[in-house]
Amino acid sequence: MQLTRTRVGISRKAIAAGIATALLIGGIGSISAEAATKKPAAKPAAKPAAKPAAKPAAAKELNEFLNPKCPAKPTTLTIASAVILENPGGKADQNNADEFMKKCPNVTVKFIGIPSNNLPEKLTTMAIGGNLPDMYMHFTSFTGKALSMRIFEDLIPLLGQDYVDGFDPLFLGEAIQNGKLLWAPWVGIPSAVLYRKDLWEKAGNPAFPKTWDEFLAVAKKLTVDTDKDGKIDQYGWALCGLPNGSCAGRFNLVVLNSGAYPLKAADAGGFVTGLDKPGYITALELFRNAVKEGVVPPGFTSTGYPEASAQLATGKAVMMTTGPHSMGIIVTANPELKGKLAAFPLPTANGQKPITTLGQHGYAISRNSKNKDVAVQYIKFMLSTKQILVYNDLEYRLPSRLKAQKDPAVASGMAAGFVNALKGEIWSDSTASYLGSITNQQIIDFSDALQGVKPLKDIQDASVKAVKKLIADNA
Repeated sequence: MQLTRTRVGISRKAIAAGIATALLIGGIGSISAEAATKKPAAKPAAKPAAKPAAKPAAAKELNEFLNPKCPAKPTTLTIASAVILENPGGKADQNNADEFMKKCPNVTVKFIGIPSNNLPEKLTTMAIGGNLPDMYMHFTSFTGKALSMRIFEDLIPLLGQDYVDGFDPLFLGEAIQNGKLLWAPWVGIPSAVLYRKDLWEKAGNPAFPKTWDEFLAVAKKLTVDTDKDGKIDQYGWALCGLPNGSCAGRFNLVVLNSGAYPLKAADAGGFVTGLDKPGYITALELFRNAVKEGVVPPGFTSTGYPEASAQLATGKAVMMTTGPHSMGIIVTANPELKGKLAAFPLPTANGQKPITTLGQHGYAISRNSKNKDVAVQYIKFMLSTKQILVYNDLEYRLPSRLKAQKDPAVASGMAAGFVNALKGEIWSDSTASYLGSITNQQIIDFSDALQGVKPLKDIQDASVKAVKKLIADNA
């Protein structure tokens, strides 16, 4: 997992002891964005206090934080959440609220549901209008915008340093910027290739692909006419091709593992793009060839994350690039698949060590909130070992708290492959405030690749020109 950036957009080498010890898995490490592109990480300027991870607060949190300090007056706590709209993840969010309101009857928890693809944009609009809720779900793609708008409250003094020390330091690396804790880490969803074990076995248990060429070959092997009616009804790859942020994130995993990258901090200051590298052509070519070879289900340009998950649930597809949360969605749709899902690390262009993302979600407290004390109690309640493991049980997301990570279920069973993906390298999003605009450009790029009309070099050239203009305009 990833540690603290020393300045905007620059990460430093991870302290791997946290999750490696807590999950009892040797070799789980992380490198910075610079290390992922073979450049040395910068010397850190700020980091959490160097104290032992197991603090009294962390040791007692199983019970202590399940009994929050309730306000004397009736209070409405407003929370912007994307998870509340999801199934089964929304059950965990709602369970946190219901259980908290039982403990504090004079508190009403009111969710504002915002789809994950719209969350950064919606939060920006709410911030401009001065009507942010007391708490909001934070994605790392929103970090740059949150920093530029200064909409967050530093959580270190609110939560207390002892409590902060109970987080896995790898989560804190993304959450702490310039010495301030922008959000309280909740869960992580490292990316890998999810697959149906039962359908994999029917195909003769092919070796896990280590390169994109091997991945495409395996996808061909898994694309079959199962009922012998002359029509393909099982496809190798549930490709997320809808033009939105979720599918762009999955495309970017291919980009990173092909030797390119959207944006990172430059050694001399500012930002630089790696979309001009040959690896970007490799990523675009994989998408185009997957369509040409017929290894993705029809309708790929309208296949979003929910549809791709459904394709695995119904057996229409076998593989999907995603995080462990997809297993919860798939098992909810088809309970018979519990125990029949697994994951392997993402392939790369050259078979080298794969790159993944931590994909963490957390909750921030708005700087202008009038209910910060209640929000702090709510965060500690929802991150208590009992409550955070409810979410892990539903969607297999990795908890951010060291104590919760010690639960055997966190790193075993169907989740093991995603935990093992962390043995590779970790990419952390740039904190440039215009990162969303670059994501929009990548959406155009992979959509053009899937359409199969424009030459790939033309797609790359147009993308590089647009992104370099964004960098220059924001310099």
